[in-house]
Amino acid sequence: MSENTLATRLAAWVAALEYDQLPPRAVEMAKLLILDQLGLQVRGATLPNVRPELRLVEAMRAAPESTMVLSGTRTVAPYAAFANGTLGAAFEFDDVHMYAAHIGSAVVPTALAFGESTSTHGREVLTAVVAGAQVMSLLGATTVRDMVRVGWHGSKILGTFGAAATAGRLLGLTPGRLTDALGIAGSDAGGTMEYERSGGEVKRMHSGSAARSGAQAALLAQDGLTGPVTIIEGERGLFRLFAGTRDTSGVDGLWDHFHIVDTIFRLYPTIGSAGPAIEAVAHLLARDHLPWREIKEIRLGLPAIAVGHGAAVTRPTDMVSAQFSTAFSVALRLVRGHNRPEDYMDPALWTDPDLLSVVDKVVPYSMEFPPDAPFLSCRVDIALADGRVLSHTQWGVRGHPAHPDTEDTDIETKFLDNVDGIISRPAARKIIERIKGLESLADVAELMNLTGRREQ
Repeated sequence: MSENTLATRLAAWVAALEYDQLPPRAVEMAKLLILDQLGLQVRGATLPNVRPELRLVEAMRAAPESTMVLSGTRTVAPYAAFANGTLGAAFEFDDVHMYAAHIGSAVVPTALAFGESTSTHGREVLTAVVAGAQVMSLLGATTVRDMVRVGWHGSKILGTFGAAATAGRLLGLTPGRLTDALGIAGSDAGGTMEYERSGGEVKRMHSGSAARSGAQAALLAQDGLTGPVTIIEGERGLFRLFAGTRDTSGVDGLWDHFHIVDTIFRLYPTIGSAGPAIEAVAHLLARDHLPWREIKEIRLGLPAIAVGHGAAVTRPTDMVSAQFSTAFSVALRLVRGHNRPEDYMDPALWTDPDLLSVVDKVVPYSMEFPPDAPFLSCRVDIALADGRVLSHTQWGVRGHPAHPDTEDTDIETKFLDNVDGIISRPAARKIIERIKGLESLADVAELMNLTGRREQ
């Protein structure tokens, strides 16, 4: 049995990580992820599409260890992570990452649930968030593109490993037990993206399910259950089954960078690859006379991964397919002038003749962008009946840390918008202040107590 598998190396790194080793930007990004997630969870708790999961957890009447956001209910930590992770992904508004897919809705609910159940200091919670993000990113660097290409949901799979690392860190597992936790997590890692093609609200549960599975893996490892140490590079491990390789060398040059700093915050409630198309169309609307009724064709040049993931969805049949349809997002911006959360929830808009007339004119194609192009770029060419062709190349998207128009205050504004009318503005400000000073908070339960109920 090898003592130097990728799982053992990851476990040793997670166990040895100290708060004082974290770059300031990694700490700030962890805080922003927590703020973004709590806003999304509060908003998500009001949606009907998550009621089955919440009723399931509430019916368990489990030990009251950790808070379920806005429910007034507490439950065991893995199921608080499940419930809150489901809420955090309920509106297709959570973060995006080039390697890790979606960090926040798997790692943050796990960190807060276990931070609360173990009465942990805020610094440890921040460290655990960074650790979980790092595990997801290192594993996703090799696998996520292949996962998405064949239809596996990368964030569901990677999130299970990230949650195991996060929970294991907060439980104080030894490197050996953490290795077991990752090995156990591998047996629960899965999830297809068929919901993109024929709908299904099960997609909302994927992040919560990853959080629960990873959290349970850590608890089982703590109690002595073992897992395969070659879960990542083994013949039947993560890399070969999901990416067709056993080569771990692609990870070797990535350890020294804290990948959480590359998190992209979504500022539109839709699949991340639709964001650049929305912004490109918005640019053309502001620059040119663009009557949508005179459009003949809309050509979207997208990275290959985006063509099969989002651009392949056209006419929506439910909220999931509406949010995953890049064409529908483009049509909303052209016809209605905005992409608000409620636009994707309204069944009348899914069959609106004006919107569908634009949807049917969208032609996505795979486009090669320069190697230094920002992740999530897009080329838009709109042909009009008068012969004009209006074009714009959108380099990246607002919310990307490298985008010049992105500010940390955008995430605070997004949080306040999401909780508006659900919790009071003074309560929302208290949450913001607690997160800003999280490294000084003696017990993260003080933060979670602010999220348990509506406060008007």
